[in-house]
Amino acid sequence: MTFGERLANLRKSKGLSQEQLAEVLDLTRQTISKWELDQSTPDFEYLIKLSDFYGVSTDYLIKGERSKQTTDIIKYAAESSGLKVHHVCLSLGAVVMGASFIGILVFVICSALRPWGAQVNGMYFEGLIAFLIGTKTLWFFIILAVLFVLGGVAFGYGVVKTFLGKEK
Repeated sequence: MTFGERLANLRKSKGLSQEQLAEVLDLTRQTISKWELDQSTPDFEYLIKLSDFYGVSTDYLIKGERSKQTTDIIKYAAESSGLKVHHVCLSLGAVVMGASFIGILVFVICSALRPWGAQVNGMYFEGLIAFLIGTKTLWFFIILAVLFVLGGVAFGYGVVKTFLGKEK
């Protein structure tokens, strides 16, 4: 593949016309056309702009091959980037478990204080919870319990995969 063919393929992969690319680089469409037809080549300044714009190395633009260093960088970035599912489960599970546990504690405390007529700002705790959540307190407790269990499952999965599992 020639230099011009690589430029044309990169441009087309971005869905750009020659005119649009020329506008981005502050050139004429004819200049882009000459590059892609291998009638001329860009100077050093435009090689750098093209490599930055397309996210490829100048080695790839000029020679059509990725250098060993570039390949190693791409491999490292692929291995280290992105969140792994078990790490997300570990974090999200812990947050959901913690929040639902606090909710369950508040519910239990409110239920325990109700017989004695405990009030906050003139409202019973049960009425306060129902007002804030907009549902019956039993459903609130059930939802919290389900969230706690789901958070525990997600957290457990994250712990097993992160600390005990062997990644391949």
